[in-house]
This record gives sequence, structure tokens and C-alpha cells, in this order.
Amino acid sequence: MQTIQKSISPEAVTGFNRIAYHESFVILRDLNMVQQVRIVTVNDTGKPITELIEQDASLSAVQKQNALARYQEQIVTRQTAGAFVDTATGKVVTTPGEGVITQRDYFQAVTLGDLKKMGLTINDKTPVAQLLYALMGNEISNSDARGDL
Repeated sequence: MQTIQKSISPEAVTGFNRIAYHESFVILRDLNMVQQVRIVTVNDTGKPITELIEQDASLSAVQKQNALARYQEQIVTRQTAGAFVDTATGKVVTTPGEGVITQRDYFQAVTLGDLKKMGLTINDKTPVAQLLYALMGNEISNSDARGDL
């Protein structure tokens, strides 16, 4: 595997297709986690719009500059600090309450059985890196489903 990427929901205003690429994942001193995702707008064949703009010789320098600004890649940062999860649904919620725990605690409680429920085939030869990548990819999908991307 060269990168973690997921097709995500189309851009809300334009309906353009987008792909989310894992950018970074950090575990902080207090064990809260930070994930950064690069959002790229693509055409129907999956080619980044910015590449198409750069290759379009018919555009003037100003047109190119404006188009590149409009479709530039975005870095989205999400963190577990201050986030809460409803343990019954696994969904992020805005406030603590009954059946709600911190997102950090939620991630710390993920088991191999939970990963299997996500569709991972796990055995004694499954690399730990594969499990970590699956969790990061799953969180990209969850963030997209919440409308965070």
C-alpha cells in the first residue's frame, strides 16, 4: 500500500467528485489523536482538477491562477480532544451524556473483534500496520459521513 485514500461524498455546492488522502496521524502526549486529510477535487475519471488546469494551455495566466485557487487541495484536521462518541451508535456527538464517552476512550477500546465487524480479515499473519491503516481509512469515511469533510 502506498497511501490511504477514500472516495468521499461529492462537494456539497458543486457536486464535484472528491478523494480524501490520509496526510498525517499523530498521537499526542495525552494520547489524544490528530488526523489530517488532504481533500482533492477530481473529474469523473478521478484526475485531480488542479492537474487538468495546469495542463490546459488555453487558459491565460490569470485564468489559471483563479481556477487553481478555486480548486486547490484542502487539508482538514480532526482531533479526538474535545470530541465525544455515543457508544451505542459509534457516532460523534457534540456533548457528553449518558452512554457517551470521549472519542479518545472510544478509540482506545477498539478490539480486533470490532475490526472484524468492519470487514477486515484478521489472522495471526495480519500486520499491525494494516490494522492501523484500516482504522485511519475508516475514520476518513466516518468524518465524511458526519459532514466534516
